[in-house]
Amino acid sequence: MASWDEEKGRVSGAFDEWQLIDGDQRAFLRLGLEFATREYDRLWKESEQEPYYEGGPELIDSFEAKVDNLHQHDFDWMLLAGVLRDAVTSFEVYLEKAREEVLRHQGQPIPVEDESPRWGPQKRFFRRLGVEIETAEMKQVRDLRNFLTHRRGELRTEEQREQYREEHPNEFPRLAVDLGQENVVEAMDKLATAVRRVDPTVYKYTWGRVPLPNLTP
Repeated sequence: MASWDEEKGRVSGAFDEWQLIDGDQRAFLRLGLEFATREYDRLWKESEQEPYYEGGPELIDSFEAKVDNLHQHDFDWMLLAGVLRDAVTSFEVYLEKAREEVLRHQGQPIPVEDESPRWGPQKRFFRRLGVEIETAEMKQVRDLRNFLTHRRGELRTEEQREQYREEHPNEFPRLAVDLGQENVVEAMDKLATAVRRVDPTVYKYTWGRVPLPNLTP
């Protein structure tokens, strides 16, 4: 049986699903930022063109009413944080489905549980396959996802993010509070590299038909 080859489609089923989602996430990130820029610019110009009258709203007040006080830099940050969180979740779902795929091909199918397996059992399982899923880069990206998920309310505005930088200068890398398109794409690229590092082994023990004795879920 031929070895793993992405260009020729010799990948796991879990990889196929992950790749489609990764493409959607990257398109959503790019288009969402572009759409936001165009719409915020349009609304600002619309406010500029409103006729002035005594006692009427100032330009900034008119604009903020249109966007419910959510300025673009805050909108962009929330979109970027959402994409990054979803990308990490997609990586974890890939690992879950890859594990199920290996066990199925090894004659040890397991029921799909209502809850995903915890990170510790996942690490142990893939180590049995000879793959380490928690590299330093993966730990950094996953820690960032957890930070954005559980503490995002503290960092909604630029002022709050600046305050956090001053109060916790060494707690997280700048990516934690200065999300930009390049930063998020870089994190997604790290996740993609990890998937492509893991999947040749997954393919080997699935469609590659290599037996793996004494494998336990």
